[in-house]
Order: sequence, then structure tokens, then C-alpha cells
Amino acid sequence: MTEHIKTRNKLQNIATISEFNQILESVTLSDEEKYILKMYYLKGKNFAFIADSLGYAEITVNKKHCKILKKLSKVLR
Repeated sequence: MTEHIKTRNKLQNIATISEFNQILESVTLSDEEKYILKMYYLKGKNFAFIADSLGYAEITVNKKHCKILKKLSKVLR
């Protein structure tokens, strides 16, 4: 299993919103990166919805998500 998939699974298994927010604060992320994670993991929105709300193509949000997971993988080991 690749590192970003492990990180994604860990994010999906976070029990509380406060724990999720604490993890987001422990890494340097832009407001946009936090928005993508919150919409995807907390609100259950798909990349198409997030892309539309940000004015990007869906593949762009997907790529941004992968980059964010790489940043978070160091924290969630």
C-alpha cells in the first residue's frame, strides 16, 4: 500500500472533528488545502464538487489532494 493511501485511510478513521482540526494545525497548509481536506473528509464531498466550488478542474483538485497527503504523511506516521 502506498504512503498516500495509508495517510488517506488514517484521515478517514479520525473519530472527532477536533482531532481532525488538530492534525490540520500541526502541518503548514494553506486555507485552500484545509478546505479541500475538510470538504472531502468531513463533509463527504467528491472532487468534482470541490473543484467546482474552487473553480478548478477535477483532476487539479485530485492532484492537490495527493500533494496534501504527502505533507500529512509525515505527521500521521
